[in-house]
Amino acid sequence: MRILTLVCFSLLVLACSSDAETWLQEAKNRLQKGESISAKEAIKKALEKNPGLAEAYNLQGVIAFQEKSWDDARTNYQKAIELKPSLYTAQLNLGALEMEQGNWQAALAPTEAAVKLQPDSSAAYLQRGIVQAALGKSNEALVDFTQSISKNAKEINALYNRGNIYFQQEKYALANQDFGASVQIDPTFGKGFYAMGLSYYKVNEKEKACYALQQAQKLKYPGAKEAVTNLCN
Repeated sequence: MRILTLVCFSLLVLACSSDAETWLQEAKNRLQKGESISAKEAIKKALEKNPGLAEAYNLQGVIAFQEKSWDDARTNYQKAIELKPSLYTAQLNLGALEMEQGNWQAALAPTEAAVKLQPDSSAAYLQRGIVQAALGKSNEALVDFTQSISKNAKEINALYNRGNIYFQQEKYALANQDFGASVQIDPTFGKGFYAMGLSYYKVNEKEKACYALQQAQKLKYPGAKEAVTNLCN
């Protein structure tokens, strides 16, 4: 009870003198601590001070997304974009929300907007690549994943996804390069080991395939144990 009282008191102190930006920062701080209820209160105060603060709506959308309140998240992201179309994070977040819902075509426009707003963002190219791949546009996805990697050489998800497209295209040598790079960056990346094992198996390099699959099994990646049993014993 005393902790709750102290939190409420700190919010009351802020209420006396703080502007919208200060309240927004307070909301971010609260959210980082996992205090979503007080974060919502701080956002409410920020919007009372400045009803046109797009960043506050975006953060409100983030909280709704975390709570799986999809419609509320979408409404807040759209409001943020309406107020400030140049808000990169809101565009990217709206795209991610549509992806989460499996609305791949709807995810494309905000994700493309995010790429245009921040052309040096590895995350934006990665997200657009995933959308393009889901829409069956493999070549466009390859370009985006390659761009993502060029912006951040350690972006293992871009490496994995590019490798997966190469695998589907039966370009196993290229696939193994990407899968191998991903597990070098993160030796606990079980998905990368599993994919690399299957890719090596496709070109009859059983020793390398089984080593990779065994690593995936050690990391408890789903399906790895069965793959080792079926392909390596």
